[in-house]
Amino acid sequence: MHMQKKLKWAVIGTGNMGGNHVRTLDLLKDIQLCGIVDPSKKQRDNISKKYPDLPTYETSEELYTDQKPDVVSICVPTKLHTEVTRYFLNKKIHCLLEKPIAMTPEEGIALIELAKAKKTHLFVGHIERFNPAVRRVKDMINKGSLGKVTAIIARRVGGFPPQIKDANIAVDLAIHDIDIINYLLEEQPKEVYCNKQKNHIEKREDAVEFFLKYSKASAYIQANWITPVKIRKLNITGTEGYLEMDYINQKIEFYESNYEKFKESSNTFSDYILRFSEPDKVTISVAKKEPLREEIEYFMHALLENKPIDPSFSVEALRIATTKNSES
Repeated sequence: MHMQKKLKWAVIGTGNMGGNHVRTLDLLKDIQLCGIVDPSKKQRDNISKKYPDLPTYETSEELYTDQKPDVVSICVPTKLHTEVTRYFLNKKIHCLLEKPIAMTPEEGIALIELAKAKKTHLFVGHIERFNPAVRRVKDMINKGSLGKVTAIIARRVGGFPPQIKDANIAVDLAIHDIDIINYLLEEQPKEVYCNKQKNHIEKREDAVEFFLKYSKASAYIQANWITPVKIRKLNITGTEGYLEMDYINQKIEFYESNYEKFKESSNTFSDYILRFSEPDKVTISVAKKEPLREEIEYFMHALLENKPIDPSFSVEALRIATTKNSES
């Protein structure tokens, strides 16, 4: 049996998310973490303190010349996504690009086309797809545990994160739930309504509500940097049950409908009515896993096994997130 070579993997940008990529990649035995790039000397010094043997570089060019990595995790500010990803795709280096794919859907499409032209894998890290609780909910929907899904409500609220320098609330936070709802329902919304507000920040929206209409279901998303408590929840109503999922503690509470159909007694024609008794409540335990590690391992296996990667879902999520305010 031949030995599988380790993938040489570098991290571009070592802020909050990039630091997590470095930490996670350092733990994986099939990966050789070969370097980081950060224009900030302070950031490079911080990484060197934690990982003394890890080479650090000021520019992508220096890293490429020195290391020739197989893969890079791109964790730079959103406005630099296109420039940095183009550089590595042109060198035929596989890219795991943190969400959102780009500043605009058009830029995102151009990156996907470049990756195809270079026969290089581009994967966009929408991390909540790898949350074990989300995977379990998807499984429950597919098995019909909820019956037909009729409505989804997502809340992703909390204080302002100082590390976010260029994205608004819709592109930074709401985009997670937009993508997850598309993923759970396996379709794109037919209609999108949104209300974005600037409350505490002059240049960027810090609160948003979306109403998405799908072929057989609707979804409401609330995201903001105003609510003083951090909430990350998804509620799903179906014809056979209701569930509440917490992204943070990876917990699902499922209420299975207990009802009987009976005909209203009256002289007029009437439909069958549902008479509900107490629902059965089940707390579903989910094996706790770190979504980032799941995401990196998914991309790693796709590369090692040369499986196709389709990042187009990330453009659809961005298209919805960048919708202008609906007219009243």
